[in-house]
Amino acid sequence: MLMSLPVLPVAGQGVSLLETPAGGAARAPLPGGLENQPRPIPLKIKLPFPAGKSYKVIQGNHGDFTHTGFNEYAWDFAMPLDAEVCAAAAGRVVRVKQDGTAGGPSNEFFGDGNAIIIDHGEGYFSHYLHLAPGSARVKEGDLVTGGQTIALSGNTGFSSTPHLHFHVQDSSGKSLPVVFQDVPGEGSLAEDTMAVSQNDGTGTSQYAGESYLEPEIFKGNNIHLITRNLPGHLFRTGRDYRVRGRITGEQSRRVALYFMGPAGGKALFTIYAAVDTDGFFETWFDPATIKSKVGTWNHEPGQSNLFSLAIAPVKADGSFWSDVSVPVCIR
Repeated sequence: MLMSLPVLPVAGQGVSLLETPAGGAARAPLPGGLENQPRPIPLKIKLPFPAGKSYKVIQGNHGDFTHTGFNEYAWDFAMPLDAEVCAAAAGRVVRVKQDGTAGGPSNEFFGDGNAIIIDHGEGYFSHYLHLAPGSARVKEGDLVTGGQTIALSGNTGFSSTPHLHFHVQDSSGKSLPVVFQDVPGEGSLAEDTMAVSQNDGTGTSQYAGESYLEPEIFKGNNIHLITRNLPGHLFRTGRDYRVRGRITGEQSRRVALYFMGPAGGKALFTIYAAVDTDGFFETWFDPATIKSKVGTWNHEPGQSNLFSLAIAPVKADGSFWSDVSVPVCIR
């Protein structure tokens, strides 16, 4: 049985290891029109393998095996080991994992899945999963063109047969419906069909610049972001990030911004921000602080430092819990 899952964090109970005083929370009204902004430019992509190559779709959108929920708009291509995987469109590489060596059809292999994520701008990211160990041809931060080879296919992670899992997602990791420019007709691919690539570097979207976290990314935690400077995936050390937002549900005296491991769980690094009487909060942080809180740190951009990020209200007893977390990297 084919099994394919995206690498998604699970939010968890946080334990504070660092507290930073919050700045003065301004009382300006929420900016209008940000809550439900439509994506202004549909992403134009092509199949994620070289022009002229053809592979069978062994699981498509809404697949019965694993393409449900966050993963519903995804494709699995039956690619042999070490086949070339190409960027679906131009963008910047924001995640590289290539140290996984194991694979199998059970949850115990979930964290072993090698993957590359490319930011295309406007909140669009393409995700390439189950890659061969050590096969990345790109590094975190690289600019790539559509059709460029980025890695080789494999069988790592939650997988029972060599293949490539591909989808386009937003900042939260939720898959998005897209069409392929090089697929005849409406650009869709059904299960058990052959996909023939024309990914020659033409006809796809140009890189639209870095994506940022959407204002409603933590809506499930009753948090609305006002500042738009938080990267959609890749945070840089040695840089102060300002975070300003508002609690939209039951009020709390503080909010916690915290980083967890890629699978969620215990908070590795926490910043508290005071909440004013109108529900606004504001603080700053430098991701470099988290380096002292983790056991190992990858200094080379060929292997990302993987985390998940959450912002949540703090309860009266000092605890906090997130129903929403975002996959991120820190470099």
